[in-house]
Amino acid sequence: MKRFPIEKAPRGRGRNGKASYPELANQWYLIGISQKYGLDAHEFLACFPDAWAHEKSSHGDFLVHCRQKEENSAFFLVTRDGKVIAQLSLSEPALKRLATIDFKSYPWNESTRDNRNMKNLVDTQIKDVDVNTKRANLEGLVVEKSATRRVYSRFSGTAHNLSTAMIRDETGSIGLSLWNDQIDTVSLGDTVRIENGLVKFFRGKLAVSVGKKSKLNVRKLAY
Repeated sequence: MKRFPIEKAPRGRGRNGKASYPELANQWYLIGISQKYGLDAHEFLACFPDAWAHEKSSHGDFLVHCRQKEENSAFFLVTRDGKVIAQLSLSEPALKRLATIDFKSYPWNESTRDNRNMKNLVDTQIKDVDVNTKRANLEGLVVEKSATRRVYSRFSGTAHNLSTAMIRDETGSIGLSLWNDQIDTVSLGDTVRIENGLVKFFRGKLAVSVGKKSKLNVRKLAY
């Protein structure tokens, strides 16, 4: 992880509602983790106040655990598949400020970097998608689609609809996770194009999904 460049930090020493240098360093640390693992920084940081309120919160396969909670602070663990990725202490005011971070004020600008990567992301053949691929532009024919099933968040209990499709190009095939309103937009025989799709393991296999910063274009089968 890169060292936080204190000389370029936004000014503030914890007074008048401003973040102190240690707090800014923690923000930098969390933004860096989100970049390293291809996470949406805004959604990832939002997990920490959510974990404060509910003990645990999740973003994809990352879990944020609130431990050793005191009156005005708590110790947090970030895990992935049971492995500790990060650990840090955050105060209650620092948690509230996570939702109002101005990414443009950081010398390491997550928002700009993410937008640049989206713009320059090239089309990928399915055979070239591997465990190191975080995001990809893919196009393929829908050759399978499962029945819709109801799934529940392990932590919030929120219900979601899920259907798992399989798309194929001339080089291979990959799973496509369809959530809620996406399900009815895709049918067998359609050709789909996913831009800036999120690639991750789903039930032991690589799959692509359409996140908030992704696009799903469907070319319907002509009868």
